Amino acid sequence: MKKFRFICFICLIFSVILIITKISSAQITTPIPKPIEKSKLSVSLSEIVQIPNSGTHRVRAARLNLITHVGDGSGRLFVNDMRGKLYVIVDGAATEYMNLKQLICADFTYESSQQGFAYFTFHPEFAGNGIFYTVTSEIKDSGTPDFPVTKTILDSDKNIIESSHHDVIREWKVTDPLSNTFAGISREILRIEEPYPDHNIGQLGFNPNAKPGDDDYGLLYIAVADGGSDGWPVSDTDPLNNGQDLATPLGKILRINPLGNNSANGQYGIPKDNPFVADKDPHTLDEIWAYGLRNPHRFSWDTGGDSKMLIADTGQAFIEEVNLGIKGANYGWGEREGTWVIKEKNENLLFALPKDDAKYNYTYPVAQYDHDIPPEIEGYYGIAITGGYVYRGKAIPELIGQYIFADFVSDARFFHVPIDDLVDGKQATIKELRLFDGEQEVSFLDLIGKERSDVRFGVDEKGEIYVTSKQDGKVRKLVPAAKNRS
Repeated sequence: MKKFRFICFICLIFSVILIITKISSAQITTPIPKPIEKSKLSVSLSEIVQIPNSGTHRVRAARLNLITHVGDGSGRLFVNDMRGKLYVIVDGAATEYMNLKQLICADFTYESSQQGFAYFTFHPEFAGNGIFYTVTSEIKDSGTPDFPVTKTILDSDKNIIESSHHDVIREWKVTDPLSNTFAGISREILRIEEPYPDHNIGQLGFNPNAKPGDDDYGLLYIAVADGGSDGWPVSDTDPLNNGQDLATPLGKILRINPLGNNSANGQYGIPKDNPFVADKDPHTLDEIWAYGLRNPHRFSWDTGGDSKMLIADTGQAFIEEVNLGIKGANYGWGEREGTWVIKEKNENLLFALPKDDAKYNYTYPVAQYDHDIPPEIEGYYGIAITGGYVYRGKAIPELIGQYIFADFVSDARFFHVPIDDLVDGKQATIKELRLFDGEQEVSFLDLIGKERSDVRFGVDEKGEIYVTSKQDGKVRKLVPAAKNRS
């Protein structure tokens, strides 16, 4: 009997070893072995204007987060400094349009690099109604959240902590849409309680392809990250499990009618064609348009071709994603990262998709890259995608139809992929866009002279693409590389 038990014990040990071996062999450490190749396409950057410094510490430069046009035919560009100011650019000169921090006063908070005056967007009828929208980080005592955190928040040591702050979306109505100095009134649209300091509301935007009478016209899209985490590295993937939870706005793309009033707070409308309006679960938020996202801090629409919507979702330990914007889609976070399975309690473990993956109905990225470090890059300490735009300008004909985006941490490479190659269910090939300063090929880090790029993209009314950075406060424009100029 003892001999039998011993044999059983040995068999059990062997089985455990076999299972561990199989799990270890299934773990993926290099999900995309093939590196991104340099493209034959190249561009240069032309400096447009320097925004005044606003910092007093290590980074004194204005932390520019968006440059965009107003859409009224004036040709004006607007750019925001996350420390609280909005500037207007006319004929290459920038002047202060509004001091948002001063208007919000003591409620404004800028406790981390992802907080402050995050984003703004103009209503498609701004020329007539003078309406635009902003999102700002504010202290919790400044109001009651429409979407409070209902889960226990833990720090990296598993201690219960309080939530971080509120993200607030406001509507501003100017008295004169043509004026280059703000004067007007505001009202609060909605307020979201954020559990952690990072991964907040990233972007607000209207579909530029929607026309009056279209179902999508005048509807405001809101990119909301998963709420973040405490400390780095993170031990848990999506620690509050927000990405897959339809009862929270965190980890979602929301879609609302800012001029409507059928929301719970009566300050905005919920479109009747939103995908979860008919959901019978009373906890499901009707505002949700898509979900399962980690940090979708940038999205845009192609203004030509098939008018595709593109969502750039910043990855955690492995994969950076370009996704097609699809109504009702579940992009998989925190159960998937790119086209792989991510471990719920350890973001450093990645596995292949199961054979029965189709039953989960996830929508996967149409282009992706991993965190392999190119050997020529020194001083590396992070990789994170920043979304851009499909080029529809005229200055660089060879770029037409290319989706231009970049990596905004120390990697700082510019990328491109043909918009026609971004097809649901397929993986497009990403190439690195070559950047020149005169006849010399350079990196964006070389141009700004910093260790981190924090690059952002913008676009004007003619479809030309602009580049800003949180590191040097300069506005630049994509132009033909000198070697390609006639």
